[in-house]
Amino acid sequence: MDPDPVLASSGSTICALCSAGGRASRGVIRVSGPLSGELLERTTCGTQGAAQEGLKPQSRGVFEGQFNDGLGTCPVLVIWMPGPGSYTREDVVEFHLPGNPHLMQAALQRLLKLGARSAEPGEFTRRAFENGALDLTRAEGVLALIESANEEQRRAASALLLGGLGRRMAGLRECLDDLRSLLEASLDFDQNDTGHVPEEELEALFQRALEKLHAATHWESARDAGPDLQRVVLAGAPNAGKSSLYNALMSCAPDPMPALVDPLAGSTRDVRRGELSLGRGRVTLIDTAGVGPLQNPGEAALSGTLDGRAQERAREEVQAADLVLWVLDGGAEVPAHLDPPGLLVWNQIDRAGVSQEPPEGLIRGARGWCAVSAQEGQGLESLRKVVSGLLGFAPPASGAGPQSSEGGSLGRQLRARHLDALRSARQALAEAHQLKAQAAPLDLVAEALRGVSREFDAIEGSSTSEDLLDRIFSRFCLGK
Repeated sequence: MDPDPVLASSGSTICALCSAGGRASRGVIRVSGPLSGELLERTTCGTQGAAQEGLKPQSRGVFEGQFNDGLGTCPVLVIWMPGPGSYTREDVVEFHLPGNPHLMQAALQRLLKLGARSAEPGEFTRRAFENGALDLTRAEGVLALIESANEEQRRAASALLLGGLGRRMAGLRECLDDLRSLLEASLDFDQNDTGHVPEEELEALFQRALEKLHAATHWESARDAGPDLQRVVLAGAPNAGKSSLYNALMSCAPDPMPALVDPLAGSTRDVRRGELSLGRGRVTLIDTAGVGPLQNPGEAALSGTLDGRAQERAREEVQAADLVLWVLDGGAEVPAHLDPPGLLVWNQIDRAGVSQEPPEGLIRGARGWCAVSAQEGQGLESLRKVVSGLLGFAPPASGAGPQSSEGGSLGRQLRARHLDALRSARQALAEAHQLKAQAAPLDLVAEALRGVSREFDAIEGSSTSEDLLDRIFSRFCLGK
């Protein structure tokens, strides 16, 4: 359907259905861009009995009228938000129509014919970001709020959306700008000149910036996506080495409580869990009793015994897992398949005669694989990297298995990105402070402070790569 050539030449105006699909009492179409007023006038008229002229609101407000989709009219409630006092800082109009899918599609097609184009995912929020209505942290807060799955994630997203980090960044930026301007000004003066900045003033500014940066880092660390860390479950046959692997992975955790390990199969009866750090993320690592292929827990032959109850609990943990690590003894008989698919951990490769790779059939049914020796510590770092990649914390190790496209919790990913930049900024600020204390040339101190500014720019989005922006905004739904 070709757009109206007169209106289409006026600029890029986007539109999208921004309410849920299906039948409802009301559906909403959002339009943003320079043609919004023209489209409003061309598609609407006053209420029945009033003059049949297109609505021409002179100021922000809500108006009743009739929407003409080219085939007929229906009631419409119009919300007119002229720029720059709108979400995108452009002229924005919302058409609230009867929530019949056929009516909504007819109205959308009418707007497209008159010169608008379909919005890309997240394009409304991206325009708000590019027009300065939102910094990147608040835009990320919008996305995190949309994707929040529980009350804790909603609160964490709301804290970001409401500018908690943005306000702290603004104070940090002001403090850093004061420090840089005084420091760089002092490059032009000798210590005996009247324009020289006293050492005490510079030191006070350094301390203030360090304190504010520490406070921002602490705030972002505390703004968690809730206690529901992703669950990584160790599963497999009895005596496959799950508890040994649990102990090896948890060896660096604070106050680890090691699982009991015994050559006798079935020594693990209860579920054991601990919080495991994986570089930029954290997970709950869960050790379970050995089980065979998954069955209906109610059909377990030993359901009334201690072993049966332990196996039932293990199966429940597997079903609730975000990622299952199927631990297989490379020297024992292997199963025909993994159920459900997970990451294959080919264990005990330090033993004589054990293949360094699992059978090809198992690899095809897994989300990836790693060869390890839990006893000797071989392959554990590679395993950490693969798990991090599958959960969205970091790319997996090269050649160690495919990366999952599912990713981890968005809230955790955003938090990791912010903390990484804040920590880099703190390191650069500490380096600049140390250089100043060592009476290094002031141009070196100034360059270190520019590094701090670059990290702030990355957080707020002013120097963020287009590739990262594309990846962030592509996760939005249409109409947002």
